[in-house]
This record gives sequence, C-alpha cells and structure tokens, in this order.
Amino acid sequence: MCFHIKWIRSELLINLARQHPSTMSVLFLLLSFVVLSLAYQTRPCTDFIEHAFTVVDYAWPTDSAREDAIMDGTFIQTNNIISGVNVYKDSVFVTVPRWRLGVPSTLNKIVVKDGVSVLQPYPNWGYQTIGDCHALQFVQSVAIDPNTGLMWIIDTGRINFFAADGTPTQNICPPKIIIYDIDKDEEKDRYEFPDSVANRNRTFLNDIVIQYHGGKARYAYITDDFEGRLIVYDRKKSMSHFYSHPSMSRAMDNITISNETISVNDGINGIALSSDMAYIYYGRLSGFDLYQVPTKTARKPGKPRQFSESVRCVGSKPAHAAGMTYSKDHSLYFGGLDDNTVYKWDINKDKRRQRKSFKKVEMKTVETFIGDPACVTFVDILNFDEKKNLWFSANKLHKYFLGTMDFSGNSGSNVLIMKVPAGTKGYLSGIRKGKQKY
Repeated sequence: MCFHIKWIRSELLINLARQHPSTMSVLFLLLSFVVLSLAYQTRPCTDFIEHAFTVVDYAWPTDSAREDAIMDGTFIQTNNIISGVNVYKDSVFVTVPRWRLGVPSTLNKIVVKDGVSVLQPYPNWGYQTIGDCHALQFVQSVAIDPNTGLMWIIDTGRINFFAADGTPTQNICPPKIIIYDIDKDEEKDRYEFPDSVANRNRTFLNDIVIQYHGGKARYAYITDDFEGRLIVYDRKKSMSHFYSHPSMSRAMDNITISNETISVNDGINGIALSSDMAYIYYGRLSGFDLYQVPTKTARKPGKPRQFSESVRCVGSKPAHAAGMTYSKDHSLYFGGLDDNTVYKWDINKDKRRQRKSFKKVEMKTVETFIGDPACVTFVDILNFDEKKNLWFSANKLHKYFLGTMDFSGNSGSNVLIMKVPAGTKGYLSGIRKGKQKY
C-alpha cells in the first residue's frame, strides 16, 4: 500500500442496496467510484518514479573530459548524491551538495540521454568552478518562483563537510544568494552575506523559502543548520539579518531507517512558508517538534525579544524529518525518515476541529500521504509543480553517510526522483493575483 486510505466496505453497500432497491443505481455508482479510487490509491510506488540513479553521472562535453575528471579526482562518482529537487515548467532541477570532494557540478538539470537520466550543469559548467567565488561552490537547496521563473540559489561557499577520508572542510568563498532568470537564462541579482550574519568558516545554508510582500518576491528565509540560525534576506534593501532561538540549536539524536541507525548533530533544518505569507514553519532533523513564527516578526531586524516571544511549538511530528513544503490549500508535507513515509498535516482540518486560527492551531491530524520502503527511503527535499504534483527526492542518505550504500546496482537504485499527484500546488502558485497583508 502506497497511500493511507479510509476503507468503505463494499459488503455494507451491497446490503443497503438489497434493503433499498430504489437506491440501487446510486449505490452502484458509489461502489464503482470507491473501487476506482482504491485501484488508484493502491498503485505501486514504482508508478511514481520519474528518474532513478544507481550512480550519478553528468552530461560531459566529451568522453575524454569525463576520463580526465576521474583521473584528477574532480569526479569521484560515489561521492555524488542528489539532495534537492525543484521543478519549473518541464525542467527538473536537482542539487548535488559538495559534502565530499569529487563533485564536479553542484546545481543541475536532469536530462535523458540514450534512455539514461544524467545531470546537466546549470546554468553551465562555468558556474560550477571550485575556487571561483563568482561561481557556485555548495548548493543544497533552491527556491523557484513559478510566477516569474526566478530561481533563488543559496550557496554556502564551503565544501567537504562530511569527508569519509578525514580531509578537512574547505572554506573557499563567502556564502551568497544568486537570483537567476530561468526563462531569460541570465543572472538578475546576487548578494554576499557578511560574516556577522553567515560566517564563511562555520555556516551551512540548508533550505530556503521566499516571501511575497507588496506584490513582489522580496524576502528569503534560509536555515543555517550549523549555526542554528534563521537568516533573512531582504532583496529590496539588499540587506540581511538573522535570528536564533533554542529551538534552532544543534542537538544530537539517533535515527533508525530500515534497520540502520545514524547519529545526527543537527540544528534548524527544514523550512516551509504558509501560502498566505503569514507564518514560517521549521524543525530540526534531530528532533520531532515543529515550530511556527510570524513573518511580520522575522523579516524585521533588531527585535530578538519579540522574535523569541513569537516562536510557538505547534506539535510533534510522528517521525524525524528533513525537508518540508507547504501547499496552496494549507497543508504541510514532510518526510518521515523512521518509517519511509511522506506525511501530510491538513491544517485547515485541524483549524475546523479545534476552532482555532492559524496562530493557535495545533498539529493533530497528520496523515500518511505515501509510504513504501521500496521507494520512499530517506525523503530529503519536497516541492510542488504547477500541475498539482508533489515532487521529492528519496536518496538513502543514511547509507551514504554510514558507508553502506551499494553502487553496484545489486540493491537497486540509490536515488529516486518521485512525482506523486497531490491535487494542489505549492505555496507560491498564483500569488501575484492576490493581495498580501503580511
């Protein structure tokens, strides 16, 4: 079973039809609908795989370029793992964080060559040069505005955080944000974070959401995992600031995934923004609590006490989670690492049941959206497309860090890019048509 569903017993419908023959046609139609619904809901999770990778490879300009990269160590195939996934129109963009050495391109677009999915460096190979601070050094997440085609790219500027061979982290460039126009294929803006906000020797920019204000995408909220900070970038003023809170601080925890246990020392990780632009949601990988803070507080610098007083724990997730995303219809989706699941919190449903506002609603009604160890092992980053599908990466990341990942193909694919019908779009969809109060 890939989906959590509520069963309607067909025997009950049949008995009702026998007792009330006049309603036979209506019940028959209802029964047919139920059968068709169950047939859809019980589809194997493999039906939702868009791209599969046993090992990650690239669209090299020539065969000799690939061979040279292997020879000089700039391409170590087993060090390349896809993390983030985002979709714009018909293009699927993915990130390959430079957690270890030998990653030739950190931001890419998936292309299919001879029936095989490979990565095409995005926007081009020149943007991937290690040591060139104008180029991209370490990208784990991006945010794409479907209304404008602008991609907001966060670059930590540091590489080799989790070396298996003990080599040190390389603090190469200051962290930065680049705004790139996908349709026009040109850079629109860039901003380098000062050390006082994101220290070039300590920071780890993990995830990003963007907020509309005054009819335009203005603010970016970024999680700094290592420093335990929420970083805020104001594009209009070309300024940045940060807030910290005990809920963001790093903590140790153990996570067991498919009988393998990994220890994590993690701070604020996944982040989501409500579709009305009013609230930020966030949590740690090394914990279960989910927190909320108003954007009207977070976006204003210099108010640490007000920020601290505005942070609210909304509930406890049923499992450890990395990424999360918010839908247009006010549901929060996140991965459940312990049980190979994607969960959905229907916030509107809890609002009605509890008779509370978004400001006070508690996370009670959490449902399984899709769950299957065959396809949903370590859900990393999730996003919606404009066709009402939820996309996410499932990358067995625990195996990558434990050194147990099988690159031979005998254990199947290591990274899956999944696309599952959700019946809703993402938090940014169509937002220009409305007015934002916040």
